Amino acid sequence: MSPTRGGIRRRIGRLRDQALASGARWAEPMIARLPRGGWAERFLLERQWAAIPAGMLERYLVSGYQNPRINVQSILLRHFLADQLIADGLDELKDAELRFAVELNETLRLRALELGVTMGSYLNPRKHAAVQRVDEAVADRQDEYVVRWRELLENRQGPRISMLELACGSANDYRTFVDAGLAAHLDYRGIDLTVKNIENARRRFPDVAFEVGDVRDVQHPNRSFDFVVASDIFEHLSIDGMERTLSEAVRLARRGVALTFFNMADAADHLVTPRKTYFWNRLSRARIEERLLPEFDSVQVIPIAAWLSERFGYEHTYNKHAFSIFALKEQQPAG
Repeated sequence: MSPTRGGIRRRIGRLRDQALASGARWAEPMIARLPRGGWAERFLLERQWAAIPAGMLERYLVSGYQNPRINVQSILLRHFLADQLIADGLDELKDAELRFAVELNETLRLRALELGVTMGSYLNPRKHAAVQRVDEAVADRQDEYVVRWRELLENRQGPRISMLELACGSANDYRTFVDAGLAAHLDYRGIDLTVKNIENARRRFPDVAFEVGDVRDVQHPNRSFDFVVASDIFEHLSIDGMERTLSEAVRLARRGVALTFFNMADAADHLVTPRKTYFWNRLSRARIEERLLPEFDSVQVIPIAAWLSERFGYEHTYNKHAFSIFALKEQQPAG
């Protein structure tokens, strides 16, 4: 008799738990037996993140170099959205904010060296606390441009734009959308697979639409949103899962997508790297562009390290493999 899906799930769960509990020497044979893709991918991802305390998830990706107030990719995302709200006159402010971000990132780098702290995005409380000690070096300045944007956007008149954020976490970037006055001009919805993330987000913003869901299979009709945003999720999925998620973003967007990658390269194909119950793939810029170009009228690719070096002379970006991609369709006349 064939095993039930519930029985298979229990066996996968036990195998996953054994792999995580084992030392590196003994874990690899177990990890190799874990299934990849399909419903098993969702199950393993759910189980992976369910084990993390809600408080740690709420503090994840909002400190150190990932602080959305001074993270260059987060700032570029806000600039992209602001451009859809205000057509002209933002170049000087945007340039000044990026220079400010470079300055504060350098302040963090030097302070981390002084304290002997290895910067990163940690779920380990001790390592995360060390990064927070470094954060104190910029605490009194980090809100400077958030305030400037809020003052500018509070006088903006016009229609709101609808936006879906895939893998929104505990409203990591949305918090700064609110503080910068951007959220007031968005009909925003966030989706994440992890229940604790969505509970965190709803607790912070009870009037905002957050939902638990699978980014590979979003339960909304085609072209439901003006813009679809996704940050730092594609590399953690199987290639099939990544391609399905990218197709969902394209399917759901009427006007454009904004995609942030933490591990991309100018390579002919994707480099697949399994990590226990998920992935740490290095994605091919060419392959991602190939998927987007037929669907959009313009596709802008920003290799963050090279771009910061060329534009601002900054050579110390924390991630040499970070890319941001912004794709737009020409707006169709009403009617």
